[in-house]
Amino acid sequence: MCVQDQYEPLDFGENRRLERFDKIILDRYCPSANFPKTSSMFWQQADAIFIIDQKTSSNLSAERGFWLPKTDFGKKFLTDSVEHLVETDWKITTLNGFSFELRSTPFGHIGLFPEQRENWNTIQNLCRKISQSFLPQQVSLKVLNLFAYTGGSTMAAALGNAEVTHVDAAKNIVVWAIKNAEISQIPQNFIRWIVEDAQKFVRRELKRENKYHGVILDPPSYGHGTHGEIWRLSKYLPELLTDCFSLLDFERACFILLTCHTPNFSIQRLLELFKSIAQKCCTTQRSAQKITFTANTMVLRAKSGQSLSLGESVLFVYDPVP
Repeated sequence: MCVQDQYEPLDFGENRRLERFDKIILDRYCPSANFPKTSSMFWQQADAIFIIDQKTSSNLSAERGFWLPKTDFGKKFLTDSVEHLVETDWKITTLNGFSFELRSTPFGHIGLFPEQRENWNTIQNLCRKISQSFLPQQVSLKVLNLFAYTGGSTMAAALGNAEVTHVDAAKNIVVWAIKNAEISQIPQNFIRWIVEDAQKFVRRELKRENKYHGVILDPPSYGHGTHGEIWRLSKYLPELLTDCFSLLDFERACFILLTCHTPNFSIQRLLELFKSIAQKCCTTQRSAQKITFTANTMVLRAKSGQSLSLGESVLFVYDPVP
């Protein structure tokens, strides 16, 4: 099957998203799809539906639920556990050329966030451009990927000639990311796989006086660290972002890419946060002409014609080369 055929959004609406992952069609909960569906014909094709369990979900945590297979084909793939990773036949290759091993989870995720594909292109191209600006054997391009999940951004940076530090608080998810890199044939000689709370790891890197040329972060609205620490983006993002800016090596070109899926964090709010922190962290010797900010809404466009916004991305780039 052609690469471009392995993922296809079909329709969105009524707080649901309908997508094809290779040959399986999933109907999943999606609160941002708060508009009418387009075509009932598409939705009848679902092999499985993810249903929210109202007893275990709350406004303070991710929506938990269960998968209801609608076809024998759906039953073949669906399981609610990622604790024990086993070989499956459910893999998908994205337009970026990365392969992901997919599996169901009790949160409705399956290990791939297709709205990130443009960001993966940006990461790979930017890392390649920055690495080419370094003199041979002068220094290696170092990138830190926080809340790194199943490794899409890690693979993108690695293909852009970066040494990547991949950080996620869940050990089983890091194992999953390693498997994705293996089946994508990504060289792992220069990838460090770290199971750690993102904010704690950043603080330790600051104490060690380690520097990076790129930081990528995709924080959740709400989550837990390795020892049950509570994370709320609305509370901790400014502090974490300030620490990330402090990790940058401003002697060379560097960048920060933030993606955010939290309601009430508009693209304008995120841009203002970025600019205020950058102004504090970038010394007056660094000309504003060398700094660029790019902000975009991550959008999926379905076969039905519907568009679905799935968060914001903000990119900060510092380039000292005229």
